[in-house]
Amino acid sequence: MIHAAFGGLTPPSGVLKETVADFARRQREGFVLVAMVDERFAGSMFCAVKDGALYLTRMATHPDWQKRGVGRALMAAAEQEARAMHLPKLLIRVRKNLPGNLAYFSKLGFAVTGEGADPGRPPYDVMERAL
Repeated sequence: MIHAAFGGLTPPSGVLKETVADFARRQREGFVLVAMVDERFAGSMFCAVKDGALYLTRMATHPDWQKRGVGRALMAAAEQEARAMHLPKLLIRVRKNLPGNLAYFSKLGFAVTGEGADPGRPPYDVMERAL
């Protein structure tokens, strides 16, 4: 499901190089929210506490379910989890070369609060949303 969701990005997402062991490590370091429709994966998001916030990464919606509210449902679930953990904000990184993602998260109330770059990867904006 994750490969289907990220497969069309240019340049390709690093998620396409991740192994089952990488996904298992992400799950051990935090938790995974999953959206199911009729026993099929429709979307997912990895979450972990980082820098006093709930850090959200690898938000993915299967192409068959995009633009049908799955991402918003995942975000609402992440917010509920953050509130239950008494965390004051949500935190994400958005690749600068994906302006559609920046616009999407802006519509969900996120604001750019910084930027960064990791070696060998595209630069990104840091976005936060207070709860």
